[in-house]
Amino acid sequence: MTALSGEAENPRPEATLIRLARQARGLSPEAAAELTPIRLGGSRWREIEKGYKGKSARQDVRAPGLTLAHMAHAVGLSPERLDEAGRGDAAEILREILRQEEEVEVEPAPYADLADPLERAAWEADLPLNDRKKMIDLLRGGRARERQPQPPASERQPVRTDLSDVLRARRLELGLSLEEVAARAVGSGGERLVEADWLGRLESASLAEGEHPEYPQLDALAEALSLHPAQLQELAGIQFMDVHTIWSDDGQTSALVIGDLDEEGLRKVHRLMHLYGKSPSRDGRN
Repeated sequence: MTALSGEAENPRPEATLIRLARQARGLSPEAAAELTPIRLGGSRWREIEKGYKGKSARQDVRAPGLTLAHMAHAVGLSPERLDEAGRGDAAEILREILRQEEEVEVEPAPYADLADPLERAAWEADLPLNDRKKMIDLLRGGRARERQPQPPASERQPVRTDLSDVLRARRLELGLSLEEVAARAVGSGGERLVEADWLGRLESASLAEGEHPEYPQLDALAEALSLHPAQLQELAGIQFMDVHTIWSDDGQTSALVIGDLDEEGLRKVHRLMHLYGKSPSRDGRN
């Protein structure tokens, strides 16, 4: 800064440009300064416009490029106007300010298809992000499976209902509701092992793969309906795993086979059980 003697020199071209643009917008120096993101007060703005500060010993004031660029931006000046005023340094900064403003921050598209009611509901659920994505993946996976071509009806495997039919028939024979059977089906400690809605799906052969009955549930149902546990276990093996129990003619030997056997297959199994039944015991006696 240099001291000026006598009257102040004419303001710098960029200072005059700033003042005219501010006045054109009807802003006071204080109001214009508040529009900038830098630390700039109204008094400092006035000094830059005048080109000096102080009264008795005036000192030259020239705005740094950064300050001038933000002042120009606040009053709507273009970089070209600053170039014309001889302040190319401030013009370059102003160009960068404008470029950053023009950049539209593209937010990543939502993981969900918001036009789909189910995906939108999953996406807006109050759950962690990964859990919401898993829900949407499950929805999409299920729909993809539905779109897969289905084999002709003649080629589809029929749904087995061996256990379902026996349970439903026995419950109706006893005149019990689903809830009453569920209340009776308890474990050794009195804990409830069966729910009525699950039992209803079991009777209608509509259980999901992960809902198939386990041994404790089968034993509890056998007790509740006065059925033999082994019978229910055998029927469950047929319905859910296509595993069949074949008994020998004397009822002393059994064999497990996968899938239905034709007459020839049954004869072979019975022949094997007959041979096995006649084999000597471990102590050497027949």
